[in-house]
Parts: sequence; C-alpha cells; structure tokens
Amino acid sequence: MKELYKILLVDDEEEVRKSIIKKINWEEEGFLVVGDAENGVEALEKIENLNPDLVFTDIRMPYMDGLELINEINIRYPLIKSIIFSGFDDFDYAKEAIKMGVIEYVLKPVSAVELTEILRKVHKSMDEELDKKRDIERLRRGYQASIPILREQFLNGIIHGSISASEIDYAMSEYDINLNNADRYMVAAVHIDDMDSDIVDKELIPISVKVNLLENLKYKLQAEVFSMYSETSIVILTGLPEKMSKNYIMSILTEAIRDVNRAIGVNLTIGLGISVKDITNLHRSYTLAKEALGYRGIVGSGEVIYIKDMEPVKSDKLKFEDIEAKEYINILKFGSDESIEEYVEKIASKLKESKVHSSQYQSYMINVINIIISLVQDYGLELSVLTKTATDYIDLLDKIKDTGGFREWLLEASINIAHKIREDRAFTSKKVLEEAKVYIEENFADMELSLEKLCKHLHVSVARFSTNFKKDMGISYVNFLTNVRLQKAVELLKTTDEKTYIIAEMVGYADQNYFSYVFKKKYGVSPSKYRQQG
Repeated sequence: MKELYKILLVDDEEEVRKSIIKKINWEEEGFLVVGDAENGVEALEKIENLNPDLVFTDIRMPYMDGLELINEINIRYPLIKSIIFSGFDDFDYAKEAIKMGVIEYVLKPVSAVELTEILRKVHKSMDEELDKKRDIERLRRGYQASIPILREQFLNGIIHGSISASEIDYAMSEYDINLNNADRYMVAAVHIDDMDSDIVDKELIPISVKVNLLENLKYKLQAEVFSMYSETSIVILTGLPEKMSKNYIMSILTEAIRDVNRAIGVNLTIGLGISVKDITNLHRSYTLAKEALGYRGIVGSGEVIYIKDMEPVKSDKLKFEDIEAKEYINILKFGSDESIEEYVEKIASKLKESKVHSSQYQSYMINVINIIISLVQDYGLELSVLTKTATDYIDLLDKIKDTGGFREWLLEASINIAHKIREDRAFTSKKVLEEAKVYIEENFADMELSLEKLCKHLHVSVARFSTNFKKDMGISYVNFLTNVRLQKAVELLKTTDEKTYIIAEMVGYADQNYFSYVFKKKYGVSPSKYRQQG
C-alpha cells in the first residue's frame, strides 16, 4: 500500500481548486487532500492544524502570493515541500521558485494526465527520502563511522566539567568536533518518551534516534549528538553564533522531534539549558537541561522545554551536587504529598540508622535546610512557609536538634513549600495570560503587533506562550487578535461616520481590502453593508 502524503491546495479561484481536486484519484496516487485555501494568509492558518506534507499553490493571489507563502513555509515548517503552478510563463517566477527549493513548477492549465505524472514523480521522490530515513542499517553504519568511542568519552567529559581547557583544545581538533568558532554553547537533554515503535526494533531505537537527530540538525546547527554513559539519555551539544535566538533554536529542535516521530515512530521530549560563553562551563547548561526535562509531566511530552521558561530567575545561592539533594528538589517541585512524605521518611531513617559523629549529622541537616531555603528564595516565598514557630534562620536551627524534631519540621516545611510552588506556578501562568489580554486590548491598533512583539513585552518565549495561550483560551493568538480588532471595528461602524479605510487603519489593518475580506469572513457581509444594515 502506498504511503499517503497529505496535500493542501492553495488558489484564489474556488472553481480551479474544485477542478484540480476532481481531476485526480488522489488516494490511488498516494496522496490525501486534507484541505484547501484561497490565499497564502489562510493557508498558513490551516497548515498549523492540518500539518500537510506538501503544499500545492498558485503564484498570483491576494494578500499573500505563492512565493511569499513558500518563503514563510520554509522558515516555519522546513519539512513541508512545495509545488507551485501559474498561468504565467514567467522565467523570473520559475527562477525564484527554484531558489526557494520548490520541487516542481507547473504551468496552467494542466491536464489530468500531466498532473498525475507530476504527482507520481513527487511521490516517488518523497518515498525515497522517507525510506532513506528508515534505513536502520544505514543509520547504524553512519553512527559507528561518525561517533567513535573516544569521541563520545570526550563529549561526556566536557559536559560534566571534568576536562581541562588545554585538553579541550586538543580533542576538538583530534576528534573533529563540530563546534568551531562558536560564540556561545548550549546543551539539550533528550528523553525518549516511549520505547515502542512499529517501524524500528526496540533495541535499535536509541541509536536510530541519535543518528536521525544528527542528520536533521547538521545543516541547521553546529551540533554533536551522543549518549550519556551513566544515564539512559541522549545529549545535543550545540555551538551558537552570537545573534542566534533561543526561539530559533527551539523551533529547530521542535521540527527535529516531529521528524524523529515520523521516521522512527517514537516521541521525544527535549530539555534546553542556558547558554554559556566558556566551553568549560557546559556542565551548568547540562545540569539545567536535565532539570528542564523534569517538567515534562506538567508541560507534556513531545515538547522542547527551556529551563528559563519554567524556573524563576535564579540569584546567587549555595550549590550542592549530592544526588539526594537533586532528587529531593524534584520531588518538592513535582511530587505528590505521598511521595514527599515517603522521601522525608527516607531522610529521617538514614539519619537514625547512621552511626556517625554528631558534627556529620548536624552538617547533613544544615545541608538539607540550606537546599530548602534556597528553593524558598528562588520562588520568592516567605521564610514563614517553613514552620509556624521559627522566626528566623537561627531560630530554625534551634528547633531541630534531634532526629524526631527534624523529621517533623522537614515534613511540615516540605508539604508547605510544595503547595506554594503549585499555587505560584498556576498564578504566574494566569498572570501572564491576563497581561497579554490587556496588552492586546491596548495595542490592537498597532499594525506591527505580532506574537513575537507581544512575547518580547511579556519576557516569555514565543513557543511556550503560544501553546499556553491556545490551551487556556481555546483559540490561537492570531484569531484572538483578529476578534478584538473586528469587535472594535463593529463599534466604530455603529458609532462613527468614518470611512471604511479609516476604520481599517484604526483597528490595525494597513490594507483595506484585507480588512474587508477578514470582516466578511466573520460576519458574512462587507463592512459597508454591515453599516447599512444597522
């Protein structure tokens, strides 16, 4: 059975779209028409929901022509392929389309026979590309050839901070590490969310994921992909130019997640750490990348999670590398009350069973207290959340002189902190959403108002905000802004005598024709007729 590839048809003439759809037995040729659009603006809205593999578009269209549409697709959805057709035998259009990576350029009118031949050719090409990604033996050989054991040992050492600067300089050249001339470095930790695939054998999934990520990223980022020896995880180490934005990196990694799912049949979640200028500080980025992965139970799988989107800005604080401390912090952030109580019992039992000098016992308790206070400070909580009786740090130490008192205090403080973190997380998300709505209401007339501009004002990432906005509001940012603008337009049509083109500018539309098109699409009539009807 042929692989069915999804197609979106774009043409400003409805009869042309219907004619093309009726001409071809699409499923017999291995395609499925999932939708159609009458211009580039509408096509971009539909691409977000339909996820087509192929866009078949005309050149001459209002609001956004075919070449502009393809340029936007190449930026936002680089895995989607494009075919362009036009009634104008214009060599300049053809040259521009080829530069953009269009796989076919078709002249109208096109017969069913011609179109069928083109589709067969395109299907064969897409099959070959997909088969290439699924060639597990090729992936295995590529992995073994490009990442020998010494290379992986070096990469493991560099992100754990165990290799000196002089050793790094030698190894970068010796092992041909793809991080030359980078201004900044960043680590992404990859979690394979499931180990069941209908495409790849279970034992080959990790190696297939690694090699697929390498293939996907090598032309977009300076990146190394490798396994962690001490953990069942995969790491992406990137070298970045100074001006490359975090949002661009997240979009590339998001596309990589989708490609792995398509080619291998598994889901990934990627945690993204902070960027560092000194390569010897990569262990900081790696630690935070792993911490970001801890949020996948809240954010959901199949996402790129940037640590700064999830954590408050950190101030200087005591740092503890003890594995117990890290596990405890994760439980406070994400665990249930039952899991917190179990871990407190674990700490109390260890203290009770240990036969050590009292100074070691006290040191251990102080370490736990410092970790908790650091977490309280990170989230901007009051010290009173730790206990009802202690008024300051010294008083707190006085309350926990024995194992029993420490256990009681630790359980109370841990439950209180966990509850406050949950409340603050929910409050922060709601607060950002309310700020966004107010900003849109106050700035809807700004013709340059975009999702990027809004997120810059709010100091949040575009990808994360877009997901949260749609989840909480039940509508995308673009549709919400359009609704606000059209509601304001309706008010102006009812209460003023301003001309339509003036009202269009007053509500944020530079193009009167596009304003009329959007207005009619929502209300069924043009702005002028709406005013006439009262």
